[in-house]
Amino acid sequence: MARVAYEAPDGTAEEAVDAENITDSGKVQGLRIKLEDQSYVHLPYTRVYWVRMSESEGKADYASA
Repeated sequence: MARVAYEAPDGTAEEAVDAENITDSGKVQGLRIKLEDQSYVHLPYTRVYWVRMSESEGKADYASA
């Protein structure tokens, strides 16, 4: 489980999501987060305060598919 804090229109927001639901966004230079209701949040890197997850969850596979 990962926790993401970011700047939202109404102030600071925080989401708890599975770490594997956080990816690099192609739409913005930032993160794409898949929420429980199957919707997505696209966050520019400048609006992300922090992402917390375990070391094993934070490992990324950059190999092309």
